[in-house]
Amino acid sequence: MKRGLREPFFITRAINLVLGVIILALMLVVIIKKNDTEIFKIIIFALAAIENFIGATISFSEKKRVRGNVYAIVCAVFLIVALILAMGYFVFV
Repeated sequence: MKRGLREPFFITRAINLVLGVIILALMLVVIIKKNDTEIFKIIIFALAAIENFIGATISFSEKKRVRGNVYAIVCAVFLIVALILAMGYFVFV
């Protein structure tokens, strides 16, 4: 039996893991650095939206519709928050 056939989404799950570690590192930067953290917050919410989008795609591919819909809703919420923060940072300065 080939190893690649056991877990077809191994690479995408690994990418999701890396995104999670990056988000945790950015949260640590926001906690440590007290000033000028708005851009880090925008990046955190954008990466969280990407991470949930990947989770939704994997769930839909595995025929787990309820979990995929939950991931998609959370992705939309994170994306909306990231867009609001970006508009506040870049447009309404």
